[in-house]
Amino acid sequence: MPEDARPERGLTFGRVAENYDRARPGYPAELYADIATGGRLRVLEAGAGTGKATVALAELGASVVAVEPDSGMAEVVRRRTENRDVEVQVSRFEECAIEPASFDVVVAAQSWHWVNHERGAAVAARALVPGGALRLWWNMPGDLDGPAWDAVRAAYDATEPEAAPLLARSLGAQSESSVPPADGFGPWSSSTYRWVQRYTADEFCAMAATYSSHLVLDDTRRDEVLNAVHAAITEHGHLDYHYVTQMMTAQLQ
Repeated sequence: MPEDARPERGLTFGRVAENYDRARPGYPAELYADIATGGRLRVLEAGAGTGKATVALAELGASVVAVEPDSGMAEVVRRRTENRDVEVQVSRFEECAIEPASFDVVVAAQSWHWVNHERGAAVAARALVPGGALRLWWNMPGDLDGPAWDAVRAAYDATEPEAAPLLARSLGAQSESSVPPADGFGPWSSSTYRWVQRYTADEFCAMAATYSSHLVLDDTRRDEVLNAVHAAITEHGHLDYHYVTQMMTAQLQ
């Protein structure tokens, strides 16, 4: 997808914000423990979504400015963090209003691909204190094998193969060199976390319905695809999703 087309597609999530918040997976506690080490962290978040990372960081005592371009998603963040030290800005990250050198870390949970990398890195560099860090992370599929997965793949192949990027293949961990460089920052380092989440047919289909590859389908087509996937999982009782969460970190130079 061309980079200039990504922001508009990234704004398709607001109409399913509540479902997105309920259905999307979070991130492992070990990742947050690696971020929130020592002192009271000041965090600038790019693309907060419905606040899965925002809430987790705030619960660890961080002060967070959460930037989210979709007003529907931002409203969910506000509600979830009402009694936390969280400010929500409805803005593209590239255009957010922040004080220079006022954050210890800039984070993006599953969202940096929606940001213009050159402009986003410039915002992050301006926002961070000397020695601050840019941390990007995302969930990817691990080893998705077995009869249940074979049935789900067959359901997508028979209906809409392009709607299944979340499970189409095991992506594996990315190398540091495969992540776009961030001007003003040092080289990337990588941390990897592996975990498993079990889904019922209802739970998996609710999650799949929040992905942009499914949202761009019309209602009738999306229902056809998800009904086939639901039937495949129901036949096997459940689906175990092996996640690989990878975090890339670069220090401000």
